[in-house]
Amino acid sequence: MKKLLYSLVILTLVAACGQKNFTVKGTIPEGEAFPENTLVCLVDGQNVLDSAAVVDGKFELKAPANPEKMYRLVAKIADRSPRDFSWNYGLIPEKGTYNVTFAAKPADCAIDGSALNKAYNDFNEQIRAFSNEYREKASALADDAEEEAESLYNDLMEKVKGVSLEAIGKNANNFIAKNALQNIIYDLPLDELKSIIGKCGKFIGEDPQISRIVTCKEAELATAEGKPFVDFAGKTPEGADVKLSDYVGKGKWVLTDFWASWCGPCMGEIPNIKKVYETFEGDDFMVLGVAVWETNGDNTASAKRMEEKEMKWHQIFVGDDKTPTDSYGIVGIPTMILFAPDGTIYKRGDVLRGSSMYTTVAEALGK
Repeated sequence: MKKLLYSLVILTLVAACGQKNFTVKGTIPEGEAFPENTLVCLVDGQNVLDSAAVVDGKFELKAPANPEKMYRLVAKIADRSPRDFSWNYGLIPEKGTYNVTFAAKPADCAIDGSALNKAYNDFNEQIRAFSNEYREKASALADDAEEEAESLYNDLMEKVKGVSLEAIGKNANNFIAKNALQNIIYDLPLDELKSIIGKCGKFIGEDPQISRIVTCKEAELATAEGKPFVDFAGKTPEGADVKLSDYVGKGKWVLTDFWASWCGPCMGEIPNIKKVYETFEGDDFMVLGVAVWETNGDNTASAKRMEEKEMKWHQIFVGDDKTPTDSYGIVGIPTMILFAPDGTIYKRGDVLRGSSMYTTVAEALGK
């Protein structure tokens, strides 16, 4: 009797384990650019879960199912470097067995037998269609049609938000929710973002990228207009210790630009900053740059860029220290903040970008 019970337990466990696995059966149609013995790997991040060589145009892979994740099929072709992961196809490891038909372009691959992956591909196709429509209409606008361009963009984002919220509602416990949330997360108010996360599986709130954005939004709220400045430290271009408080709260208006040497949009704002600097720099106003997110850990490239662009205003170099941007909830650069003479935050964001920068500063100075 004990042996019988033991056998039943083992069979139950095996059945349960089997239900938690998935199998990918791959087919490579004749003529596609995948030679025989191409090695196809199933990858989770940097971890190879399974691999198989292509034989007679087919392969088979197995791994534990986890619908909260996105795995990738990576083709390692013999005449390429082992590190060449240029071809890869994403799939959600849904429980069951399904077929993937390869194509030279990953976007042209077809998957059959997985409702979750079909829903994921359908959702992303909707997003692509919206984006293509937006690009087509935007390209037809005149260069000075700023209002029409803004209206088109706002319409795009409304459509994206609508289908993304719908996808999240239907897929709160799988990867589609995470993918859909990432499309709109930067535009969501903090309360709405937290509400959405609270309705999803724990893996959403525990995702490092999503939790960091929540933290940044909390910091952005704490440093909104009317809030006091938050201090941080760095170096001058000459290497001396310096703090934000050495400039802010000292009786001057301070336009502060968070930028990086490699950032194209940051360089695009330099002419606007230069115009403001050359017009208003004086006893009651100054410009301050904060060079952030340098990939090599120092600001060598920042100093070079300063010289190239003739950026004559004061600078704080912070290398790869994210304290300044985290303190102000900055998730994208360039970001401009205009501090009032008493150190409170007067304006931040889009009103300090482009041609609006000059107008906003002039109004603050009463000029």
